Amino acid sequence: MAGCTHRNYQEDENWQTEKRNIVERNRYMFNNELMSDVHFLVGKCDKLRIPAHKYVMAISSPVFYAMFYGRMAERGEEIKIGDCEAGSFLELLRYIYYDEAKIDPSNVFGILYLAKKYFLPFLAERCVVFLEENIDHQNAFTLLAQARYFCEPKLEEKCWEIIDRETARVLSSEAFTEIDHETLLAVLTRDTLTVLEADLFKAVKRWAEGECNRKILPPTPENKRSVLSSALNFIRFPVMTLKEFSEDAAQSGILTSEETINTFLYFGSKDDTKVKNFLTHPRPGAHRAYRCTRFPTYGQDWLCEGTNVDSIKFTVDRDITVLGVGLYGVSNKEDCSSPFSVDVELLDSHNDVMCTYEGTFFADVSKRVHDILFDEPVIVRGHRPYIIRVLLKGPTTLGGTDGMRDVVTEGIRFRFDVDEASFNGTTTADGQIPDIVFKI
Repeated sequence: MAGCTHRNYQEDENWQTEKRNIVERNRYMFNNELMSDVHFLVGKCDKLRIPAHKYVMAISSPVFYAMFYGRMAERGEEIKIGDCEAGSFLELLRYIYYDEAKIDPSNVFGILYLAKKYFLPFLAERCVVFLEENIDHQNAFTLLAQARYFCEPKLEEKCWEIIDRETARVLSSEAFTEIDHETLLAVLTRDTLTVLEADLFKAVKRWAEGECNRKILPPTPENKRSVLSSALNFIRFPVMTLKEFSEDAAQSGILTSEETINTFLYFGSKDDTKVKNFLTHPRPGAHRAYRCTRFPTYGQDWLCEGTNVDSIKFTVDRDITVLGVGLYGVSNKEDCSSPFSVDVELLDSHNDVMCTYEGTFFADVSKRVHDILFDEPVIVRGHRPYIIRVLLKGPTTLGGTDGMRDVVTEGIRFRFDVDEASFNGTTTADGQIPDIVFKI
């Protein structure tokens, strides 16, 4: 935190001649006793005495103008400000004096609060931009609460985007266990969450335990149910598999015996009347798939004779679930009646096969890329190399061009490298395997 600067006027009486413009002159006057006509005593506990100049303050903020020149203007030369830290106030002054502010995670909320309090909308905008650029799964709920408090709908929307896109990671954060009941309801009512209902229930149990601790209640199943109250009805227990429900929710003690029995009956009958309190349709977002596309352009006539494989190496910067790959379709519409036979393998760094697909497909001429999904999704770990190998037999296909080695999709960074076993010619620059289909 910057302290007060006390320059000796006698020694610096020619300082003006060294400043080229108004910005340099105001930078010199910032936090300077020279010609100051007001002082702020700032801090929640320890007070820091900060010099300022009424004219500079007043031309930047209608609140400071009213404070110094309005009908109810302050007459004293010291003004106490006890609702902020001195460091945040100094950054407010820095912005007022020469349009800069050193915003960082430790002071951004304090500066935003002051920008709102003193009606400095462009400083508030800088704070919001900083927050938007620094949202991640660890702080999404913290920033969501602040966005609501400061009435910043754009920031709130950005937070919800992260929560929807990276639901599992966001729910695992400590910040989730600290949200209020209203926010919990807002989370549970969203169709766009990308998480299995069983994992959502595990996170909700963590929240309930935290809420019990805040209310100084023992975290018994009865108390967890009590603090959850209406939020419990927005967990879609009938969407879980029978195994998921029986191994966790049914044994949690949070549901009543009647709710547990009726949910088991629903699994056998699919009769919605058995589970009137719970929704029975899955969240669409839980099945949302994304694709990493490595070719911005494509060309014609990639040979697919079924004798050599096309393959590509890749890594990701954090864990994802790979569902399959996208392959280019026919380059000549007249070939659309000819089938493709395809073998796809995903291999780890030891060349061990993790998952496969073997089958045939007919190319739809209205689609450039056709999704080939593995028999079972597979988790790919961050910062480890993997290989996709494809043996494709059929008519000539389109082929990607101008390939990108680094691609960022939904916040996931993919890096592609040449696989030496790609004897059919696919590389990072051109070829087949344009897409990887995945979930976060």
